[in-house]
Order: sequence, then structure tokens, then C-alpha cells
Amino acid sequence: MSICTKKYLLNNGFYMPAVGLGTWQGQVGSTASKEMRDTIIYALQKGYRHIDTAAVYGVEEIVGEAIRMSGVPRSEIFLVTKLHSTHHAHVEEAFLESMKRLNCEYIDLYLMHWPQALTLDGKHTKTPTPPETWLSMEALKKKYPDLVRGLGVSNFSEKTMEELLKVATIVPATNQVEVHPMLPQHDLVKYMNAHGILTTCYSPLGQYVPAILKDAHILELAEKYNCTAAQVVLAWEVSRDLVVIPKSTNLDRIMQNITYPELAPEDITFLNDFYKAPGMHRRLCQINGGTPTGHDIVIGWTYEELGWEPYTVE
Repeated sequence: MSICTKKYLLNNGFYMPAVGLGTWQGQVGSTASKEMRDTIIYALQKGYRHIDTAAVYGVEEIVGEAIRMSGVPRSEIFLVTKLHSTHHAHVEEAFLESMKRLNCEYIDLYLMHWPQALTLDGKHTKTPTPPETWLSMEALKKKYPDLVRGLGVSNFSEKTMEELLKVATIVPATNQVEVHPMLPQHDLVKYMNAHGILTTCYSPLGQYVPAILKDAHILELAEKYNCTAAQVVLAWEVSRDLVVIPKSTNLDRIMQNITYPELAPEDITFLNDFYKAPGMHRRLCQINGGTPTGHDIVIGWTYEELGWEPYTVE
């Protein structure tokens, strides 16, 4: 096995590394900040060239500091951040604030984090709509072409993407969604591919649930390939030409998360169909309904409004 250096050509002409380091759940504070900064520096020095963050994570300053301290040229790093839902009506202001916090010359990909909009004080609002927010992001790209190289979205379904594409003059470069063996998103990935939109997997290991990483067959595959169960799962996702952004502060795991075996076709097929087992097809990320009781309201929108299937947690 060797470090994954696979890259994908985006519809805007830039290349995006297949593997990135996620920064979700970063804790703001002296100890946590230093741990995250040192983690990012370590990852970059060991071969990572893609960092994923967001305004809502509260760690953009840490991410930017780590990039500057890493010694890796900025031109070699693919940096993604995201628009906070509270700023859909203030896209330019939000972007410039992220730029100031990151202090990293430019942003490779700026995503609409959720289709839902919130007011500045966090209340649910129906305006602006996702297409209206997207048009504001297009205006941002045209005004600051050297600061924002690409635009994309996150948590979009076929339904919300169709609505966006009706008004878009710039097709999103990526759509970042929850993907793992229990939620492979085959239909959504196929739809995005047909429109030239790359899919990025968040929670690619399914929140580390035992149902995936302790599954007997997946553990057999790990033994077969002399690697961890997590490496098997990530290898499967990259074999599907998806981007993965696992997050870890464990140095050994950071290296495992970018080093994969090449899976045999029959093993890829098994993982493609893993979700078909009884009780397996469901979301695991808590904000998306992956709780012991489940729910179908996400940041004020129903699954129907989001265009999501109502997966049942059993």
C-alpha cells in the first residue's frame, strides 16, 4: 500500500485530491487549538494536500495558521471552506470573513454548507432560497475570481440540485454529502456524475459505528489486505471515484486514512451492497437523523423539503 495521490479534474478546470483531512468537531480552546493545528501540520508534512473546513466549525483561524506553518507551498494545497447558513443573505461578507480568518491567499472551493437559510440570530427562514443564495455565490466568484477558485454545495439532493441548476450559470464543482457503506448514495452519485459534479463523502466511516467497522466480513477484508477496516471502507469509496475527508487527531490513523489497498472487484461489489442487509440502510450523522430514535427535521427542513428518503433507524 502507498499514500493515495489520486486527483479528480473538476468542472472548473482545477484538480481536487481524492483524500482530504476533515476538521469537523474541532474544539476552540488553547489545548484543542494546538492539537488541531499540530494535526494539520503533521498531515500536510506527511502527504495530505487537501484540507476541508467550514465557518461553522469555528476553526478557520487554526486551519490557516497550520497551513502557513506547515512549510508546504500554498499552491500545493487544496483548501475548502463553507458558507454558514446564517449568512445566506450576506454571502460576500461571510466569504471575506472566512478569508480573513484563514489568511491563506485564496480559497480553492467555497461551498454552500446547507440549502437551508437561517437568520443572523439562528432562526429558520425561507429566504433567501437555495437558488437565490447560489446566484449570490456566483456574483462573489465574478467579483473575486482570484480569491475564490471554485464553487460547490453540500447536503444537496437531486431535488434541491434541480432547483439550483435551473438558475445557475456556474455548475457546482462538488456536492458534499454523507456517504458510507450504510448510505452509499448510489443514485445521488450517479445523478451528480451525469451533471459533471463530483461527490465528496463526509462521515465516510459512518461515525465509526460498530455495524460497519466491526462487521465480520469487513474485518475479514481487512485481514485479507493487511490493513484496518477503516482503510477498506475508504479504499471502496475512492474506488468509486469519490472524495473522502476523514477526520482524526491520532497520528497513526491519519496515515492509515490516506493509505489504501486496491480492492478486488468482488470486494467492491460486497461493499456496494452492504446497505441492503436488514436495518442497515440509514443515515448515521446525528444532525441528519442518525440518532437512536431518528428524526426527519434537519435545520428546520423536513426530509421531504430536502429531497431525502425517510430512512428509518431500527
